Amino acid sequence: MITMRILLLSALALSAGTSGAAVWTASDNTGGAIPDGSSAGLARSLVINAAGQAITNVQVNVNISATTGGTAFLGDLYAYLTNGTDLAILANRPGSRTGSPSGYSDDQSMNVSFSQLGTADFHNYRLALNGSHTIPLSGLLTGIWEADGRLVDPASVLDTSPRTAGLDVFNGDTGDGTWSLFVADMSSGATHQLSSWSLEITTIPEPSAALLAAAAALLTVRRRR
Repeated sequence: MITMRILLLSALALSAGTSGAAVWTASDNTGGAIPDGSSAGLARSLVINAAGQAITNVQVNVNISATTGGTAFLGDLYAYLTNGTDLAILANRPGSRTGSPSGYSDDQSMNVSFSQLGTADFHNYRLALNGSHTIPLSGLLTGIWEADGRLVDPASVLDTSPRTAGLDVFNGDTGDGTWSLFVADMSSGATHQLSSWSLEITTIPEPSAALLAAAAALLTVRRRR
């Protein structure tokens, strides 16, 4: 029995060592103006072929800037990513909180990444960068951030709203298919444009039939003890 368990565990280790994670990428540089003060927003799509493999992480890179001669208050933005099955909220009026429902008034562009590997909540980016909600940005917003995750009406979202729609909603889905980015400017008077965006989807292969059978055999041996 001990020998059998050692053989099965060796098979598991060998499989793990020979079937590493893969990263699938796609990008879109066509851009487009984001309608000002409208929930109609702007949608763009990318197609990923991930060979049917299961997702372990999704990274979304988004480049948004002010239109020429205009302004771009980052607190106006509402953005999500969907694969047609699940949906992750990337930004939901960042900075919106009790006493400041309009969000942060930073007239800046942003070139950021959203990932499960991010180190801070994008909704509170000023707090993360400057230690205060009231200290404005002095330049371009960059970095790798956790998605906002607040699946709440942008008209009533707060920093205390529950974060139920982060990028982890895609974990276990297959990476294949059409992925869509939606961005809206929820307050009039500050005009944005989407300059570019891209996806990086990390996957792992599904276990082989032989490996699943070996795992089942190991479980059977343990139950008989």
